[in-house]
Amino acid sequence: MFINIILVGILSCAILDLWQRLLLVLLGIAPTNWGLVGRWFILFIKTQVWINNGLSEQSEKKNELAVGWIFHYAVSISYAGLFVFLWTQKIVQAGFTGGLLFGIISVIVPWFFFMPALGAGVLGTKTESPIKACVLAFLAHAIYGSAIGILVSVLF
Repeated sequence: MFINIILVGILSCAILDLWQRLLLVLLGIAPTNWGLVGRWFILFIKTQVWINNGLSEQSEKKNELAVGWIFHYAVSISYAGLFVFLWTQKIVQAGFTGGLLFGIISVIVPWFFFMPALGAGVLGTKTESPIKACVLAFLAHAIYGSAIGILVSVLF
C-alpha cells in the first residue's frame, strides 16, 4: 500500500507538471518556480517564519531548485496518502469524481496558505492578477486531484 501511495503521489504530481508545461507552450503561462519554493522552505527551516513577503528579493540559496522540486513531490505523496486514508474511511471515492472533489477542496491550501507564505497574499492579492493566480491554482488542483482519484482507482 505504501509503495502505491508513493506511486500515486509521483504520477499525479508529474501530471500536474505536464499540465503546467502545456500552459507554457500553448499560452505562455510560466509554471511554478520551484526554486522560489525551495528558497521559502530553506528560509522556513532556518527562521521558522511562515510568511515571507520579500522572498523574491532574497538571495538565492544553495540547492534551492532541488529542494523545491523535492518539497513539491513530497507534498504530493502526502496528498496521495491523505486521499487514500479518506478513501479507506469511505469519505471520498476513488475515480475521477472523488478525485476532482478532493482537488477542488485542496485548492484551499495554495489560496490561504501557500500564496501568503510566498508573499503573494491571501488569494494572490499581491500578484499582478489575483483572479488569474486563483484560477490557475484551481485548475491545477482540479487536474491534480482528478489524477489522484483515477490513479487510486487503478492501483488499489
